[in-house]
Amino acid sequence: MSATLVSNGCHRPPEPVVAVVGANGFLGGSLMRALSRAGVEARGYTSADPAVCGTRPDPALCRADVIFYLASRISPAIAEREPERATEEITAFRAFLETLRENQRRPVVTIAASGGTVYDPGCEPPFDERSPVRPSSVYGRAKLDQEDALARASGWIAPVVLRLSNVYGPGQRTTAGYGVVGHWMKALLAGERLRMLGHGGSSRDYVHVDDVANAMFGVLGRESALRAADRPTVLNIGAGFPTSLDDLLQHLEVTVGRPIPVEREPARSFDRKSVWLDIRRAADVLGWRPEVGIAEGLADTWAYHLSQESGHAPGSNGP
Repeated sequence: MSATLVSNGCHRPPEPVVAVVGANGFLGGSLMRALSRAGVEARGYTSADPAVCGTRPDPALCRADVIFYLASRISPAIAEREPERATEEITAFRAFLETLRENQRRPVVTIAASGGTVYDPGCEPPFDERSPVRPSSVYGRAKLDQEDALARASGWIAPVVLRLSNVYGPGQRTTAGYGVVGHWMKALLAGERLRMLGHGGSSRDYVHVDDVANAMFGVLGRESALRAADRPTVLNIGAGFPTSLDDLLQHLEVTVGRPIPVEREPARSFDRKSVWLDIRRAADVLGWRPEVGIAEGLADTWAYHLSQESGHAPGSNGP
């Protein structure tokens, strides 16, 4: 892409060529919409239109300056139940990175890692990027293996790891294991009693998907600094504060305007007691801060689910 001549006679640096692997997923779809609204062209890849065929990368992928790898088909529950699927994902990711080995552009490759499962549960939150890692689940180990694979490819790519907390929002899968917010809202619309796993005081760091897309968008324009880093750039992306399950329930009751009965069940063996991320480094590196509060985010997500029921779904608000 050639430089653009601006009115004062100076040349504006060319916009980066962007590729999104997993463009029709929860995170990828939100990012694609954010890029489109900003006027940034991006090549989106899906399972039906893959970035790599066999061992040959798509020509557009080879021209990309920034690649967001957001393809995943596992959740913590799925990984625990079918660990072979987690292994398959890591194998596929390593193969994907190998296809970029001959790329002379040294693209910035950004992955959606897990701030909710990789940190040592024996340490007190909030976790920052220097906190010890010790995943206690198959999913957490798989996500850390993905980070390791990215770091090992740093000779031919610039690695960026975004450790996401508990992402929620319009478009998230509503089946069990893919996030309590969507699952609860689906149960409400079906007239079912909500299930609360574990102690109501256990907390999570709930971050809206539009804030996550905005953080990813913040990678653009910082390619030179990210390439110059002497190690992978690891950043926590979350709301920056914890919300207990009991508090989440209260917020949801305000959102829907009525009391909500719940069934309390024991926590699963791989569930964390508390997740809370320190997000200050993302502000320093990307100039990013979350903007969607929990009340606004739940209202936005509930409106989306109601519209799905009526057959008229609005788009996500986005950054």
